[in-house]
Amino acid sequence: MSELVAMSFDSDASPRIRFSKTARPRNATPGTPPGIHGWGVGWYPASERGAAVVKDPGSGADSDVEDALGGWDRFRSTVFVCHLRGHRRRRSQPDLQPFVRSYGGRQWIFAHDGDLRRGWADRLPLGGDPSFEPLGSTDSEHAFCWFLSRVHGARARSLADVQPQEIRSWLGQLNAEGELNLAISDGDLLIVYRDAQAHDGLYWTRLIPPHTTRKLQSDSVRIGLDDPQDPNRTALVFSSVPLSADVWKPVSPGQLLISRRGSVIWDSEPTSVTSRENPASVVPASLPMQHAETGHQQAGLDSVPAGSPSSSALDLRNERMLEVVQETVYIYEEPVERSSHRILLKPVQDKLQSLEAFELDVSPAGNCVEYEDVFGNSAFAVEISSAYTELRVASRARVRVRAPEPLEGRSRRDTIPLVWMPSQRQMLQAYLMPMELPETQLEELSRFAMSFVERNDSDLAGALLDLNDTIYRDFSYVTGSTSLTSTPFDVYQSRRGVCQDFANLMMCLARLLNVPARYRMGYLFTGADYENKVQSEASHAWLELYLPRLGWHGFDPTNGRQVGSDHVRVAVGRNYRDATPTTGTIYRGGGTETLTVSVQVSEVG
Repeated sequence: MSELVAMSFDSDASPRIRFSKTARPRNATPGTPPGIHGWGVGWYPASERGAAVVKDPGSGADSDVEDALGGWDRFRSTVFVCHLRGHRRRRSQPDLQPFVRSYGGRQWIFAHDGDLRRGWADRLPLGGDPSFEPLGSTDSEHAFCWFLSRVHGARARSLADVQPQEIRSWLGQLNAEGELNLAISDGDLLIVYRDAQAHDGLYWTRLIPPHTTRKLQSDSVRIGLDDPQDPNRTALVFSSVPLSADVWKPVSPGQLLISRRGSVIWDSEPTSVTSRENPASVVPASLPMQHAETGHQQAGLDSVPAGSPSSSALDLRNERMLEVVQETVYIYEEPVERSSHRILLKPVQDKLQSLEAFELDVSPAGNCVEYEDVFGNSAFAVEISSAYTELRVASRARVRVRAPEPLEGRSRRDTIPLVWMPSQRQMLQAYLMPMELPETQLEELSRFAMSFVERNDSDLAGALLDLNDTIYRDFSYVTGSTSLTSTPFDVYQSRRGVCQDFANLMMCLARLLNVPARYRMGYLFTGADYENKVQSEASHAWLELYLPRLGWHGFDPTNGRQVGSDHVRVAVGRNYRDATPTTGTIYRGGGTETLTVSVQVSEVG
């Protein structure tokens, strides 16, 4: 029986592939001699539309593709399709899989495991167009030509031009003629189909960096994922047999999976998105088709400025009234004699967020001045000149929050790259500069960012939503795994962090795509539908991106959501330093410091 291996990477990768001469056919009877006797590998060098194929119809020895290519630097691709004969019957070069044919300005790769019943040529007519005539004599190549004739009949030039349900219908017609496990790629998408009668096996897994598994192997093939250029590649792997101890999800009989750049983008049997701990079952989005006079001062309940939105003007189906209570306590080993502080705890007041009440309590008392900082935040400057060993900053806010229109609701389609007018770029410059990192790290992050652009056909909204969702799915929320010195590249490599890290990473990636990004600090009401309840016990961080004809729009990669009525916006800036809730300078005294922060977010009214 044949064996299939197909791989989809988020960026160009160079897996090391070796076939074994000692392999025996699966389901072989006792005494069957070993030997592959026929293998083939197809890929798209540098992710171009032209395919390359290396295959050997009669190899009985170890066959190392890497050696055969002499270390060719164009053995890099986002898609690889391998076919192993798995028995001793020899084939000629034209009959060996995978097959490659040109159609629609690109080359297609096809690999098939199974046999069609006799008479398949009569039941699957190809029509009179000679461009669909097979080169060899196998049922597999005939099925390939028949499939391409269906694509042509649908006036399509690529897999993305055809509705997934229609592709599945065509494969169902082929499957009615016999056994059908297959992999097809047009250089952009990779589709995998499992025989409806469960002929042979077919499994898949998704390997997310940092890789604990760097070798995939069976009796027939060994694949190394340890190329020095590829430590941060996400790999989606399909195989007739599981190739590692990772979680391999069986493809159900009759199931069609469509993948693009390391992610499944359509599944005929969708399952709910799961946590980061089980990435193999993830199915992402569908195809892209205060005052100082008294000791315990309080800035009393602020009145709502004239012209602010009233509750009657809000969409009651998309709003919440939330109350936020925060207390920050600093305890010092030695008395602090003099200090100054900046406090950013007052929520935003605008058309989507109405601040109905706010109190600030600082103890011990000091001189307190409220002002608007350069980012438009409501800030409090506090000067304390009396000695203390404990500093307590408490705030209480009542906020009515309205959800903005989701990005999917926009009728206009913007594409990447974005072009800004000189005046716009001058105003947005502070939000377009990525963090200063080594050039090699920025190049790697840029490749990662571009993988989302390419996976979504340069669609701006699709790429940003995909990026937001991918950080949520593929990165683990691990308290204490990072520090204030951790960079976006550190988080990218480790695939772990906290809300601040995920916001910083997505900001950096967006800026590398020329999308202005800023850091937002606030609070999150987790309600009953958030997995990570710790978010409601501290301030939360997300980011906002400036989009054409929309303005600043919030993304929360920690939770894989767009910002809505659960998010209370407080401070904003270029990075977390600009929007830190409480900062200060101790001029004399202090010593060792102990900090405790408590936050409660509840729904009221």
